[in-house]
Amino acid sequence: MNAYQRVMGTLLGQPVDRVPAFAVLGAYGARLTGLDLRTLYTDATAYVSGQQAVYNQFGFDLVITPFVYTAISEAFGGETAWSINQPPNMKRPGWPSAARALHAELPVPQTTACLATVLEATGRLADLYKQQVPIVAVLPGPGILPSLVIGLEQWMETVLFEPELARRLSDHLTPFFVTWANALLAAGADCLVITEGMASAEIAPRDLFAERFLPLLTTTFAQIDGPKVLHHTGGRINHVLDLVTGLPGLVALAIGSKDSLAEARSIVGPDLNLIGNLDNLSFPSASVEHIYRASRDCLREAAGGGHFILANSGADIPLSTSPENLHAMHRAVADAVREAS
Repeated sequence: MNAYQRVMGTLLGQPVDRVPAFAVLGAYGARLTGLDLRTLYTDATAYVSGQQAVYNQFGFDLVITPFVYTAISEAFGGETAWSINQPPNMKRPGWPSAARALHAELPVPQTTACLATVLEATGRLADLYKQQVPIVAVLPGPGILPSLVIGLEQWMETVLFEPELARRLSDHLTPFFVTWANALLAAGADCLVITEGMASAEIAPRDLFAERFLPLLTTTFAQIDGPKVLHHTGGRINHVLDLVTGLPGLVALAIGSKDSLAEARSIVGPDLNLIGNLDNLSFPSASVEHIYRASRDCLREAAGGGHFILANSGADIPLSTSPENLHAMHRAVADAVREAS
């Protein structure tokens, strides 16, 4: 059974040879190939070489398209801050306020250089891995997308104190979100992971999410022609799980490292897939045995009824993580299979 069959079988509730294992290792490709991160994220060939190196060394059940949200902020006129040891961050947003961003021209992914690079890398990964390894693309959800255009602080102030203006900006940017999502699928992605910060307890309370952002997710998800995973962006998500299970095309929920997998399962029922929930920030400093034990704990808590994928819960696993810690995840899965047979 190859990785694609294993993951698709899990998502569909079919028998598989083992629990799939995911690790977000976009930047890690630079470590394995000796490239600097700026080259990795701005050159499609370099990025694909990094993913090939990651897959060949670790054999996780996915390859990931460029997880680089600064491509979106740059497409709206923003400036990027580059680092030698972590993925880039937005240095300056393209627009200073929500009111002015209403005049922003929506970028066309295929002709906007930074976005076109992501699409090119996606297509090249599809040429290499289609039907063999799942090709997963990551993009920000429609509720948090405006923060990449005007900055998070400005966006939250607008949401809290100028709700009508926030709605108008969301409406203005929504066509880009849908276009970008469908462009990634058309380029070869098998599944989208949508990181919706407004679903995180650390950013928005349940009532605010339910009133303002759940309807936005519902309408936009219905316009995207592929399977979708809802991600928490690093916070807690269990407080809204009961609200999101019916989103159109939703195939899985990523559970935060501070959330309980058992509680998540009790909320969503036996048939919706859960992904998680190892703390990715602990990977560099944790011992191999700690990662192994944490992986086994996740498997014991959530894998018994199927519909589970072991994964780190946040964004990129830090570059300083030892390969042995990543291999420990696979060893935990293999040992669980052997003990169950």
